[in-house]
Amino acid sequence: MKKEILLIMICIVGILLITLVSAEKLSLQIGKLNNDVINFKVIVYDDNNNKIDGEASYIIQDPSETNVDFGKANSGEEVNFKLPKNPSQGLWKINASYNGKSVNELFNVGDIMRADIRLEKDNLIIENTGNVAYNNKILITIGDALQSQPVYLAIGETRTLRLTAPAGEYTVKVDDGSGNDNLVFNSVTLTGNVIGMENVIQGNFWQKYGILSTFLVILFIVSVIVGSRIKKINYGKVKRKKK
Repeated sequence: MKKEILLIMICIVGILLITLVSAEKLSLQIGKLNNDVINFKVIVYDDNNNKIDGEASYIIQDPSETNVDFGKANSGEEVNFKLPKNPSQGLWKINASYNGKSVNELFNVGDIMRADIRLEKDNLIIENTGNVAYNNKILITIGDALQSQPVYLAIGETRTLRLTAPAGEYTVKVDDGSGNDNLVFNSVTLTGNVIGMENVIQGNFWQKYGILSTFLVILFIVSVIVGSRIKKINYGKVKRKKK
């Protein structure tokens, strides 16, 4: 019986010690937004304000309070969060929690003009992944020939350029002036008569040939209206003849 009482007392003391060294405070340190990446640390402190080990949970929310990312981080560990495509402008929030305690901090996302640039076979694909219109001049080097291409894309819009050159393999370099998207593609097989670029219009017939589609729709409407009027005139003539 004495051993059981002693064991219970040891357990109680252990629980009290754990409670005494448990976290009294959380700190959330957020760095500056740099190249669409925000760095932050969750630090757990004891009651003496000393950093202690522990794994904290965090949730990142956009301005509409939608959860965009979540995870866990050790006390003092730096977390790098990259903004998603077309991020909303405004105040984003990071909420961290540990053992029933929580803390949150805000960071601001302003205008971001950026594009994702990739090469698929001979197609250069440019996608606006920012939160404002992408209006930029892109430099494309095919072999030793430098090409300049102005590109305007609405938010979320994608444009495809087909690269051409006399049949062969080329090194293709792409630079949009940001310093972060200097891309080099080696051994790219191209065909064509001259070095250059051609716009590739994506979508169905109506999307590819917008002007022609509009003309055909107008022509159809006019035909319907004219046909309807001719029908009415002929019907009137027949009616008069019967009389």
